[in-house]
Amino acid sequence: MLREARKIIRTISQRALLKGRDYLLKKGFLARVLFSHNAEDEFEQKGYGYIPVHPRIIFEENEEYLREIYEPDDFSVRKKQVEDFYAVYEDNYGKYGLKIDKGCMTLYYTDARIVSYIASIIARSDVKVKTLSMILSGLRVLKPPYRHYYEDKIESGLKIRMVFGGSEEIEEIEEMKELRNKYEEGIEIRYTGAISGTCKSFMIDRVLAMDGKKILPMNGEGQSYISIVYIKEEACIKSLSNDFETVWKMSKALI
Repeated sequence: MLREARKIIRTISQRALLKGRDYLLKKGFLARVLFSHNAEDEFEQKGYGYIPVHPRIIFEENEEYLREIYEPDDFSVRKKQVEDFYAVYEDNYGKYGLKIDKGCMTLYYTDARIVSYIASIIARSDVKVKTLSMILSGLRVLKPPYRHYYEDKIESGLKIRMVFGGSEEIEEIEEMKELRNKYEEGIEIRYTGAISGTCKSFMIDRVLAMDGKKILPMNGEGQSYISIVYIKEEACIKSLSNDFETVWKMSKALI
C-alpha cells in the first residue's frame, strides 16, 4: 500500500505516516492487531500490525469533502489514483480483508470500525455474500454512505437479519422501515432492549464471525472495542450463531 501511495506522493515522511495511521485508527478505517491466536506468528514482523478496510470505503465516505477541496479535473485524477489501490488491497488482504484464510485474530479499534469493515466486505464485486446477521447497538451500518452497498447486494440475493438495541431518532426508525418495505424479502430488522451496549457481533455465511466488546477508551476519547474475528472456525462460529438466534427470538419486529 505504501509503495502504491508513493506513486502519488513520492516523499512521505515517517511523521506523516504515523499521524495518518493514528487518524485512520481513530476514524475506524484501521484496526490494530493485538496478538496472534498462534503464539508462533509474529504479526508485527510480517506486516500484520494494522489491518485497513477497503480503500473504496475510505474514499467514498470522504468523497463529498474531497470534491470541495479539489477542482473537478484534479478530483478525477485523485479518484483514478485511489482506484489503483483497490486491486492492491484485494490481492494482499484476501477475501475478508484480514490476510488470513482460516483461524482467528484479535483486534483493537474504535466504534466506527465495525461499520466500515462490514461495508468493505459487502462493497466488493468479487465477493458473493449470501447471508449477513448482525447484533449492533444502532442502525448506522445501513445509513448513507454505506446503504447503497447493501441495496446492491440485496438485489443480487443477499439476506440481512439485524437486531439492534440502542436508541434511535424517530426519523431514523422511519427510514429503516422504508428500507424494510422496499426489500421485504431481503432484510429483516428487529429490536430488543436486552442487548448490552457493550457488545457487537456479526456473521457472514457461517464462514466469518466477529464478537466485539466495548472497553474503556484510550486517552478518554471516543469508544473503543476489542474483537475476535473468526474465519472458518466452525465451532466458534456455530456458538456465535446460536447466540444470535437466541437474541433474535427475544427481539420484536421493527415493523
